[in-house]
Amino acid sequence: MALLKLRFAERDFVLDDCDGADLVARQMQQGFYEAPLPMLTMAIIARNQGLFLDVGANDGLYSVLAGITRPDARIVAFEPYPPALDILKINVAANGLSDRVDIRPIALSDSEGLAVLYMPDQRHGLLETSSTLERNFRPNDQKTLEATKAQLDNVELPGSVGLIKADIEGHELAFLEGARKTIARDRPFVFIEVLPPNPHHMVGLTKFIQQMGYMDFCLRKEVAIYSENVAHDPLAWNHALVPRDRLDLFKQACEAHHLRLVRSW
Repeated sequence: MALLKLRFAERDFVLDDCDGADLVARQMQQGFYEAPLPMLTMAIIARNQGLFLDVGANDGLYSVLAGITRPDARIVAFEPYPPALDILKINVAANGLSDRVDIRPIALSDSEGLAVLYMPDQRHGLLETSSTLERNFRPNDQKTLEATKAQLDNVELPGSVGLIKADIEGHELAFLEGARKTIARDRPFVFIEVLPPNPHHMVGLTKFIQQMGYMDFCLRKEVAIYSENVAHDPLAWNHALVPRDRLDLFKQACEAHHLRLVRSW
């Protein structure tokens, strides 16, 4: 096991690079992984109380960033894919966060029970980040394994939720539908990934944020773009779903890191 020593936002941490197989760790070392999401995650956590839910935690990068941002931050990380789960546990422990990161080896969806987890081609030898419950996410996803799935609304949590990051390869809408009560009660900020066009997915996401009183911002590297309708942006897959009543805090977090807010027309 080789641990990469990293420094980001004036904080030090380590990640297991899996003998070069974890591209997330390598890209983070080079400073360009998913900008501006890592910085914005830390900015929200620094200004906001409540649990951080890392849904589709993969190697645990965002769980670690949350843990080093605020010494009292509590994290619940959900990861059903065994190879990623193993690395997640290593990274959490290596950063001294085992007492603050609650790791749950389950998937989150809009229903309960056993599920089929579709796995992409592993022949490239890299730590795969795109296992999914979506059957048609990739045509070549042939290998499967059985996983436990749950609705967030039925998951016992040690407190209210302040921020959610959901990166679950096209299953974000199903996750949100299973989290309606939690989101309505706690009004957390929600980061999701919006992948290439799926009309049903986009319509469903737009309907969800309208019903819940949220605003959608597409997160490009230097700008957050507000739109009334959720749409895939080929330049920025990550989106922030912001409670309308908490827009000021989101603006503060963006402005602190020179992320401009604009509106699409």
